[in-house]
Amino acid sequence: MKQRVDLLNLMLFIFSPFLAIPSIIYGVINKSKFSLLLLILMFGLVSYMYVPNFEDDKARYFEIYENYRDGSFMEMFTYFFLSSQDFILQTLFYVASQIDLPAQLVFSTVTIITISFIFFIYYKIINSFENNLKLGLLSFILLICSISYLDLLSGTRFMFATSFVLLSFYLGLVGKKKWPFLLLFVAIFIHFSTLIFIPVYFALKFLPDKNKIFRLIFIISLIFLILPKSFAISLFEMLGLGGALQEKGKVYLDGNDFMEEGLGDSFGTIVIFYVSILWIFMGYLYLFLTFKRENLFRNMVFLVGALINIFYATPTIFLRYAIVLKLLFVFMLIYELYRYKKSKAVNIFCIIFSMILTTQIIVTRNNIEKSFMNRDSLLLITIIDKEKMTPDDFIY
Repeated sequence: MKQRVDLLNLMLFIFSPFLAIPSIIYGVINKSKFSLLLLILMFGLVSYMYVPNFEDDKARYFEIYENYRDGSFMEMFTYFFLSSQDFILQTLFYVASQIDLPAQLVFSTVTIITISFIFFIYYKIINSFENNLKLGLLSFILLICSISYLDLLSGTRFMFATSFVLLSFYLGLVGKKKWPFLLLFVAIFIHFSTLIFIPVYFALKFLPDKNKIFRLIFIISLIFLILPKSFAISLFEMLGLGGALQEKGKVYLDGNDFMEEGLGDSFGTIVIFYVSILWIFMGYLYLFLTFKRENLFRNMVFLVGALINIFYATPTIFLRYAIVLKLLFVFMLIYELYRYKKSKAVNIFCIIFSMILTTQIIVTRNNIEKSFMNRDSLLLITIIDKEKMTPDDFIY
């Protein structure tokens, strides 16, 4: 049966990737690796086709790509390593510019890698339990709705780094392998801010069964939810970071606090903001309502949650790190869904994440229309045959 579904998926995908989506989802739910591969390639195609806004990070990388054509690798490497300590994504754009590969292919490759790592972990979790179509569908919906597509398609770099953090946590802590801590250094060289996950990793590595301690740390960290931004600034200054890291930190810390952010410029902005953070408070409530449960995924959530709570007063930092917490929380929910066979909480979070996904669709409606709502986006052959994207194509 799986082979027939895989063959159907392949034929549909070659003809029209978007028409193949329902059949691909059916294959993924039934643990078809080939269907999972096609789904990952689908994400790569979406990234390849996605037209950014002019102010998005993705647009800046198109500019960087053009600037690299006349520069040397050492100039590029030295500049980014000395100014920001992260250079891997920039190196990919440099290589692409030198061999005349479209910048879109870099974005597509990065998205494929990011989604591959996320679904690798998902597949490993569900594959450790008996096949269950209902739970498979529910867990798939949960994961699909929880991914931050704005960060995946427009921000790119932090999601790319996040995928390496998640993979290092899974392979090193759940898989008990020795080398995955190296993936954390890859993440750091993609985005410097992932540096903070190193102490979390080693705490869980060397103290994997200290469930009560991790719970206590999480509970104590909740006090940061009521402390002012000035405390976070003082804490950052105590770390004594210098150079580019200090400058970047100041930029993030100088932004609005949660009260200022929550009193946005318009009603729509306020609604979107509070919908985007609803899952965090509901997630914390779920942790307390199921406080007696003990597993490694839950310990990851406790420690990462405690860590990002420190930055609660500065939404820019808090919400960025919450991307990592959200995916760890989802992996925990999926694990506990299969282990305890209780779906009520997962149903609630599917609704919450669907609401967040809806707001993302509303925010990117113009990008979606320009990227996908045209004749050239229906068939695979016309997608591949599209002209290279240029800054003239951006939404201004």
